[in-house]
Amino acid sequence: MALTEDFEDLKKHTSMAACGIPYIKDVPDNLDIIYVNFPRKFGPHGASGVGELPLTAPHAAICNAIYNACGVRITQLPALPEKVLAGLQGKEIPVVKRPIKNPEF
Repeated sequence: MALTEDFEDLKKHTSMAACGIPYIKDVPDNLDIIYVNFPRKFGPHGASGVGELPLTAPHAAICNAIYNACGVRITQLPALPEKVLAGLQGKEIPVVKRPIKNPEF
């Protein structure tokens, strides 16, 4: 997702398939799932989210791998090839300014 998911162009991304969402072929064949039964006091009926955490670390790891490989620092996802090329050519890498949706949160 760090390399493909892009929701900036809302006219282009009118369906889930056009957004760069990974397909089943993008998931490794050898995947170990470990279930941990530990109730959370703030979740409904002791439940907690399970899919969010694995989606956060790979983004930073991929951006750091790009930096280690070629010296280009990507600071905003997705890490598109055009951004890496711009960095290699010494050009400024575009950064989209996004408004804060809920500043009181």
